[in-house]
Amino acid sequence: MTSFMSDSNSLPFDLFSGEAEHFDRKKEFHSNNAELIHDILCLCNSYSNQDRFLVFGIADNGTVVGIKGDPKRKTSSDFQDLIRQSNFNRLPSVTYTELEISGTEIGVLRIRNRPDKPFFLTKDKRDGKVTVRAGVIYTRLGDTNIPVGESAPEEMIELMWRERFGFGLNPLDRIQALISDPENWVSIDEDNFLYHREYPEFTIQRGKELVDPFKEPWVEKFPDPNASSFYVTLNYHTTVLERIVFVVVDGGRYTIPLPILAAPGEYCMDSKSVGFKIALLFDQYMLLYEGLPMHGLKIV
Repeated sequence: MTSFMSDSNSLPFDLFSGEAEHFDRKKEFHSNNAELIHDILCLCNSYSNQDRFLVFGIADNGTVVGIKGDPKRKTSSDFQDLIRQSNFNRLPSVTYTELEISGTEIGVLRIRNRPDKPFFLTKDKRDGKVTVRAGVIYTRLGDTNIPVGESAPEEMIELMWRERFGFGLNPLDRIQALISDPENWVSIDEDNFLYHREYPEFTIQRGKELVDPFKEPWVEKFPDPNASSFYVTLNYHTTVLERIVFVVVDGGRYTIPLPILAAPGEYCMDSKSVGFKIALLFDQYMLLYEGLPMHGLKIV
């Protein structure tokens, strides 16, 4: 079932600004599936350090036309099925949601930024006169897609492979990038130890216990006030790259990094922080975006 976001503030960009490497908008849904796959590939491989978005129901001039009544309107399962059937070398991580703006619905396909680029097809994708060619690497330069009959420039392809293999990054920067790829982390011993499936030399480990019981005013807002703190270490082989203080709260239901004191009596979590991204890898009682705000921890 298609889910709905409450407002445009949940998107990390201005819907009405110009298009960019990570943002493409369409007045209506594609009538040609090969063209849609081409757009997805271009966004997957674009040179940007954030998630990418394909927005439906907004014209090129920024006018909101909406998606109601569009006979080509797709659901989340439509997008997932099309991607699975299109012979990607590796499946991109996409989610489809719908957003209401001033009473008008638009569609938002979010493509997660992942370091395992480049994405390409292993078989041609044909629909009518449009063919997305197997083995060809497409990308997006500024606000423009590489045409289906061309290929990404050599220097852009080199950047993708360098990102995939972590060349040019020190180990700490590399593990921080890998943490943004949650599907490839494997948990062992109830989240006490995690390793990256493709790069197992990078691990996340529960370390030394610090305080038990842990007592802070924000902990008391959970139904169960029992809490304890400990270190989580980010490791490269046997080298500890970074240590982050985590707290098990609500009697073990949530494992989260220390929140930030935003104002007297007000605490928040930085969704872009390494600690919060690690917390998303752990098995939690409820999705953090839903559970933590219920207990006074705002996610920013």
